[in-house]
Amino acid sequence: MSWRHTAAIGVLALAAGVAGLVAGSIVTGRGAPRGLTDLLSRTAATRWLADAWIEAARPAGPPGVPVAAKGDPAPDLPLLDRTGHSASLAQWPDRLVVVNFWATWCAPCRKEMPELDRFQQKHADAVQVVGVAIDGPGEVEAFLRDTPVGYPILLATSPSLNPSLPFGNTYGALPFSVLLGRDGRILDTRLGEVSEAVLEGWVAPHR
Repeated sequence: MSWRHTAAIGVLALAAGVAGLVAGSIVTGRGAPRGLTDLLSRTAATRWLADAWIEAARPAGPPGVPVAAKGDPAPDLPLLDRTGHSASLAQWPDRLVVVNFWATWCAPCRKEMPELDRFQQKHADAVQVVGVAIDGPGEVEAFLRDTPVGYPILLATSPSLNPSLPFGNTYGALPFSVLLGRDGRILDTRLGEVSEAVLEGWVAPHR
């Protein structure tokens, strides 16, 4: 067998493997694997493929519930600060905003919070990290007494609902993060735990 035939078989096998991954992520509803889509997003030539894969593998939202997409204005989510006063994600118009939806009972959420805190300290001049807790104020305050963070924590006014759903979290899982541009539009979303290194790569194209 010539090297051309061997190479052709290898390319076909690779294509079949990728097609299987794409189909599996759509059928199971688990979403596109962010490790692979992150790799694809590193070049302009393949970024469109990563975006298309992520959108194709995203589960549909509940009927009648509007869900924002990439490029849409961020939904006007009613929020409260830790003192009980009204708050808004639009109060940082001069910065990129990383909105991190989390809960005290979510182990990956708790694990990533120090990473988010370090990232915020390094980029406080250009990026604002905001945590949105899917918990009541009592649980949140008890947790933050033992695990304080330097970035603001806001609370959903109706924690029984899923406040991350209008931002694209049709998976219903946590943690879920949203990157907002300086114009208040959704630049990207991420399901699952993030690290400081992941956050660096995530915001870099938009700095």
